[in-house]
Amino acid sequence: MNSSNNNDNDNNDLHEPLLLNGNDDDGSNDDDTDNIDSDNTNEKNITIKFQCCKKKLIQKSVNHNVFLNLLLSVLYGISNSLWSGTAYIAYIKKLGHNSNKPVGNIEAVSGLASLICALPIGYLADTIGRSVVIRAGGILLFVTAILQISILQYTVDIDVTNPDDDQKDTIALWFMGGIMIFWGLGDGVVNGPCQALFADSTPSGTRSTYFTYQFVCYLSASAVGPLVSIVLFQTLGDNWDMYHLRIVIYVGLILETGNAVLMMLFDDSKALDEDEDAGSNETTAATATAAAASLTLKKRQEWIPYIVFISGLITSLGSGMTVKFFPLFFKDEVGMTPSQVQTVYVLVPLVMVIMGMLCTKIASGPLQVGRVQTTALYELGGISLLLSMVYFKKYLDVHPFLLVPIYIMRTSLMNATYPLQESILMDFVPKSSRARWKSLDSVASFGWCGSAAFGGWLADKYDYTHTFLCTAIFQIVALCIWCLLLPLVPRIEGSDSSNDNNGANNDEDGNSGGDVVVVDIDDDVNTPLVDEPSNSAATTSCTTTTPATTTMTELTEPLL
Repeated sequence: MNSSNNNDNDNNDLHEPLLLNGNDDDGSNDDDTDNIDSDNTNEKNITIKFQCCKKKLIQKSVNHNVFLNLLLSVLYGISNSLWSGTAYIAYIKKLGHNSNKPVGNIEAVSGLASLICALPIGYLADTIGRSVVIRAGGILLFVTAILQISILQYTVDIDVTNPDDDQKDTIALWFMGGIMIFWGLGDGVVNGPCQALFADSTPSGTRSTYFTYQFVCYLSASAVGPLVSIVLFQTLGDNWDMYHLRIVIYVGLILETGNAVLMMLFDDSKALDEDEDAGSNETTAATATAAAASLTLKKRQEWIPYIVFISGLITSLGSGMTVKFFPLFFKDEVGMTPSQVQTVYVLVPLVMVIMGMLCTKIASGPLQVGRVQTTALYELGGISLLLSMVYFKKYLDVHPFLLVPIYIMRTSLMNATYPLQESILMDFVPKSSRARWKSLDSVASFGWCGSAAFGGWLADKYDYTHTFLCTAIFQIVALCIWCLLLPLVPRIEGSDSSNDNNGANNDEDGNSGGDVVVVDIDDDVNTPLVDEPSNSAATTSCTTTTPATTTMTELTEPLL
């Protein structure tokens, strides 16, 4: 990897590792070795050219699979937010004669399909190749979108107020449940092999930054769907009738075909070369005692993926009870119009983007709070806000100007930590099994969708507040399990000890007492952490100084 420009970046803020300068006027790329490295890496990159201020042509490059994943996140966010969000949920409820059960049951079918096929999909991606499985998933998404449009056409002549059409309603709901099996499989590919290939194409130590970029792309695009829905509702009629809901769904399904095309372009050969056993020799110590302690820690760190998975599964079980019913809660109990509900879902992803970027900044920026610690703080805040919606329900129902901000902030806090959680998982599983671990997210999504059936029953029998309370209880349990990671995951991303940045625990000057810690930076070179500064331009090591200025200068150009 080309590290010739690392000395130009002295801060510890989030860098921009995705877009790299492709042309330098200062002659820094004249070195023969740099040219060889650049030529080898450019084969895996997509070059983007654009003109800045009508003066200078700027050339940037980004890894092929990273670029496609970011583009897929944008299009996937737009299409999903259009067809599978508020409009589709309301449409199913109308077909089910205003019962919440069909909504929960259909979601459960999708999750069950993901559960059954998750590990086979991950195993195939790890054995025959990620891109092969991704292309098959693209074909599946294309066919499924066409079938979904056909099913919607079948419901055109159904009158939900006519008792004679009850049989047609039932048949339509069975068809929609059946088609959700294929959507579940497609989502399993997007959330499994696609994400695994994304992780394969990004360097260790900077993955939380990459996942933040992806998170921002998806959520920013997710705001487009509700915006388009608002325009359509305002133009065609701001009513919860099936005709207008169907038009919104059609637009989203057409965009799903674009996702299928993008999935045909992924390429395993464009992933970064990464040693599957990276990190196995990354720590040495000045004494045998320190070495033994490091081995003990590494043994315990094998539990990290399991803890992340179990915590995520319990969170999904809780969230599934409510996530699909929030739009119906605003519609039925608060009395909002379609445009008002969609306005809420325009604001949610935008606030989530802000909170997500702030989350990564807090965890890995100058404060170095840590990924596990930041996630715990965010989730604690989100759970507290959800409990306030339960205990102050009567007051908030008649004061939507207070209810909506609480809901938006609660949702943002609970979801903004996704980049940190994904980077932890991908950092502590070997490349050879990443697709299988990512496919286990589909098992968690079954918890999400499966509990939706229970949430629908609970909402019909009692009210939505009871589902909110159950969700909060599940999330509290998940948070307690998540906190088991505190002594296992390094506070500084890319290092190998959870106490690596606790200078106050060593001596007053913040020095490490002479211990040498080696940090693997994905170029097969173990560079020691030393407490004496280095000004060499060729140095790519991470240097610890005093606690007030402790930095971990990651490679700012990891792709070249």
